[in-house]
Order: sequence, then structure tokens, then C-alpha cells
Amino acid sequence: MIPQDTIQQIIQAADVVEVIGDFVSLKKRGASMIACCPFHNEKTPSFYVSPAKQIYKCFGCGKGGDSVRFVMDLESLSYPDALKWLAKKYNIEIKEKEFTDQDLIQQNEKDSLYIVTEFAKNFYASYLNENEEGQSVGQSYFKERGFSKATIQKFELGFSPDSWDTFTKHALKNGFSLDILEKAGLTIQKEGKDPIDRFRGRVIFPVHNVPGKTIAFGARILKPDPKAPKYLNSPETEIYHKSKVVYGIYQAKNAIRQQDNCFLVEGYTDVISLHQAGIENVVASSGTSLTKEQIQLIRRFTPNITVLYDGDTAGIKASLRGIDIILEEDMNVKSVVFPDGDDPDSYIRKVGGESFISYVNQTGKDFIRFKTEISLADAGNDPIKKAGLITDLVDTITKIPNPIKRSVFYKEVSTLLQIDENILINEGNKLIRNKSNHQRKDNRNQPQGVPDELPPDFFMPVDPSEYLQQEVKETTSTKNHQEEALVRDLIAYGHVIIEKDEENGQEFTLADYLFHETADITFETPVYVKIIETYKSFYDQGQLPPTTTFSSHPDEEIQKTVINWLASEHELSENWHKFEIFIPKYEDLLHLLSFKMILRTRIKILENKYKEMMAELAESSEDDQDVIISELDKIKKKIIPLSKELGSVF
Repeated sequence: MIPQDTIQQIIQAADVVEVIGDFVSLKKRGASMIACCPFHNEKTPSFYVSPAKQIYKCFGCGKGGDSVRFVMDLESLSYPDALKWLAKKYNIEIKEKEFTDQDLIQQNEKDSLYIVTEFAKNFYASYLNENEEGQSVGQSYFKERGFSKATIQKFELGFSPDSWDTFTKHALKNGFSLDILEKAGLTIQKEGKDPIDRFRGRVIFPVHNVPGKTIAFGARILKPDPKAPKYLNSPETEIYHKSKVVYGIYQAKNAIRQQDNCFLVEGYTDVISLHQAGIENVVASSGTSLTKEQIQLIRRFTPNITVLYDGDTAGIKASLRGIDIILEEDMNVKSVVFPDGDDPDSYIRKVGGESFISYVNQTGKDFIRFKTEISLADAGNDPIKKAGLITDLVDTITKIPNPIKRSVFYKEVSTLLQIDENILINEGNKLIRNKSNHQRKDNRNQPQGVPDELPPDFFMPVDPSEYLQQEVKETTSTKNHQEEALVRDLIAYGHVIIEKDEENGQEFTLADYLFHETADITFETPVYVKIIETYKSFYDQGQLPPTTTFSSHPDEEIQKTVINWLASEHELSENWHKFEIFIPKYEDLLHLLSFKMILRTRIKILENKYKEMMAELAESSEDDQDVIISELDKIKKKIIPLSKELGSVF
């Protein structure tokens, strides 16, 4: 269990902008930062980060929280594990005992997979650097590729022993179960046979997720063996889904943000060679077909991608089919082809980093032009192939969501192919209509449901005039708006001084006022009760808790409720001040607004009691009716003056 003071130290150190900035590319907008949400697919940013409040909120999918909650949700970690992740990032020591056999058994499966994969990475790295076989075989290969010791350490490269079960025996000896070794894809167990290592006699390329955890391995064989694949990769596991990962993203993410561009290559060594030459904004698809999830991962950091192709015509044609996915995600795509016989790895070793970048800048073409030229060369003078090429290009252009971009590319293709632009546009519109019709049919055939999480229906207004326009209405909702407003103001403005005794200098905060005026009111909504009790525990000790006490609360219900209150999608423009239009601050009206809300709360309680007694009256005997009518009259007499004071009618 992590001590409470350590938890507070972690929360205070974990800057929400820094933490989220490790995963998505944030841009400043007013006092907030914005980005496309990493929790759902969107093209227009609705994900806001508040440096002042140390919270984030997506107004598209409803996700919100602090640094800890962000790491929990994005990496599917438990609360303690998210704290440990942040502690490691900010070099905060958490004293923990070493894992025993019993500890490993008690770990849930996902945690165990992370632990054993990290263990395997360290084993392979140690074998490369400290074992005679690793040094003579593994290090020789990496030196031949020109990788320095610093590069080997940066990518945590390793070597697996050329034996059947060296790693498996070592892992079992260190307390890992055979079951978890199999689930991690490190050991193969066949019925009736002894378990064996999956990776044997290969150099190891660890695969990392965005925050840097090892989740899988790629392994290259070094000895010629026609029966064995050149590359062997980890199978799919609970922590590794190859369609959602690109190799090198952990090492490249900061450079991608800074350069606002991502180089996409095919292999592990391409990535490593470019990094060693000082070009760090590069990731690899690792030989797999591009997927939507991989492109969305890159899109967190930049909307610009440059695909670097080997000088192999057949390979280029095969790769073209996957690029449509990049266009569908509304990314800007450029393509570069290296001279025949070269790939990014070999070319950069020939010319160096500076000349490499110069070549990329000079030869890079937008993808539509690139595809058109490649396809034209293949079609030659064959009219049938050329007609097919036109249809294929139009289909590619229709993948682009932005209509302005589509029109630019129609014009470009029209010029290159010497064909009427209107023909291309008409053909494209037909394809778009057909796709829309198919989509509507598919939607009609799908059961209509309700999304798992709806955006919050109430946010803290940005100015008093907006607040005053809100009317508390009777609805069938279970939400108690009066209670919500009072508790919300307590959290956001409990520390604000609303009155001062000039004679003795004593100051009264909103918290003083609310606790005094609501002492006889029993709150009904469970989450509001929990929030008040937490606040009161501080208040009774002479403290006023900061909002981070609740926006970083381990209770997800409390945290989510408070984040919804604190988050605001809109900010008051500074232009009002330029025109000398001054809007009073919300806290300037706190006393008045809170007073009215307390009146509404009291009226609401009495009205509910009145309704209950009216229902009871309808079912009561004649003997009881006089007593009930008398009570109803008393309640009405209490409501009338409160309503008059509020300016309403009962």
C-alpha cells in the first residue's frame, strides 16, 4: 500500500500538461490546451486540458480526470499502478518489497504480463552484453549494422540464447509460472513435450508502448535456416495488439511533436539507423499492413506523415493499398522512394543524416501525385489499364474527408492524366453516394443502442449572466439540481471570502456560510453526501481543501462529478475588456446566488414532503385526514414566505 503522503507528493508533482503531452500533441487555446481525444476517434479537437485546474475533459466522449486518471484510462492501469507509473516519471521513490512467489500469484494477469515481459527484456539485454555467445554473435551483428553502444541501450536491444529452454528455466527459477510465460508468448508448451523458448539464437528488438513499457518482441535470426522465418514476432497477448502499435513510438514521440511530422518506415533497423543519425521522428509498421489504429496512434502527435519506401517497385505497389487508411484519417501524406537497391537504413549509412534529410525534402511528393506517377508508369499506353488507374485514383481521393483537399487533388490528377476535371468529380461523387447508401443500409440493420457514456449535461458557467439565465426546472431526472449547485459552489468557491467583520477583522468564507445555513438540511444524493463529508472532515480541522482533493480523488464517482463541474469548453473572450464591457465575476455574486439556492433547496424539501402527504391523504381514513390536512397547512405556511423571498409563487 502506498503511503498517503507519497500519493499527495505524486499528485502534486504530476503536471497534467506534461503527462498528457507524452501521449498527445497539445495546442494552446486561451488558458487551456486542446487536442483530438485519445479515447475516441475524432477529427475536430474536443479534448481540453486546464493547466490551472490540473484536469482534462473531453466534451465529445465525456472522459475527464487528473493525471492519475488519464494514465489509468489510457493504459488500463489500476490506481496504485498509475501512481507508480507517475512516480517513476517524476523520480519519486516508493518503497516496495520485492515480488515473492505469492505476490506473483496475486497479481492480475495484465500486471503479470507486464512484469514478465520486462523481466524477459532485461534477460535478453544482459545476455547480449555479458554472455560470451551474446557478445560474439549478437553484438557482432549490431556492430555490422553500425549501431553504437548508446543506440543499443536506447532501444534496449538483446540476444536470445541458441538453446531450447535457457530463458524458460531461468524465468521459472525466478518465480514465474509456466502459464504466464505462455500467455506472454515467451514460452511454447506442446502436449507431452517439455516447454521451449519461443526466441532462440536471435537478436531481440523490444517493442514498447507509448509510455515506454515493454509489451512484445521482434526477433531476427542470424544463422541461415530455410525452415525458420527471418523475423519472428510475439503473438497477440492481453497487453500486445500488433494492429495498435508502431515500433519506436516511445523513442520518437517527442521528436514527432517537435518536427510536426512522422517518418514511416518498414523495419526495426530502419528506425534505429535513422535515430542514430539524429533523425528521431520515425516509426515502423514492422512489416505488417497499416491499420486504422496505428495511424490514429501517430495522429495523436502530428497530422503529417511521410512514407519512406524501399527502392523496390513491387513492394511500393503492395504498400500503396494501405495508404488509403492514412487519407481516411484526414492526415497529410507525402511519399519518398530511395534509389534501387536502397532502403532507409542502407541509404542513411551511405550519405549520413544531413544528406538524407535533403534528399527527402527534394524528392518528397504528396501521395496522390506519387500514386498517379507510379500507376501511369505501370499502365503505359494500355487504355484499359489507364481507365482502371483513373477509377482507382478517384476512389483514393474520395477517402479524403476534407472536401477542399479533395477538390485540389481532383485538379492535380486532371492535369497529370489530361482528363476533364468534371469527369473525375462526377465519378467521385457517385462513389461517395454509393458508400453513403451502403452505410445507411448497414446502420438500419444494426440495433440502435445508447452510448456507454454521455457527455455531462451541466457545466460551471463562465460568467454570472449565463448562470442567472439557468432556470431550475422540474424534470423526471433523479438529479437534484439544488443540491448540485450548492455542493458545486462549495468545491469551487468554498475558500472565497464573502463577508468581513470590520470591527474585529474576522472573515467569513462561502464554506462558513454554507455549512451554517445548511446544518439542518439533509442531502439526499449519495455522491454529494460523500463530497460534503470529505470537505467537512477538512473544515472541522480548520482547513479548506483545494479542488485537487476532489479532482484527484481515488473515488471515480467523486472525481468524475467534480471534473464535470470544473470543466468548461468555453472561455470569456478578452475582447470584452477591449471594448470596455466588464462582466462581474462569478464570485462577486456568490453570497446572493448561494442564498437563493439555499432557499430553493428548502422549498424543494418542503414541496417533496407536501407531495408525499398529499399522496398519503388520498389513501388515508377519515379519522387521519384531519391530522394530515393540518400538517399540509403547516408546510404550506413555511413555503409561502420562502417563495416570496425568492420572488416565486407557490
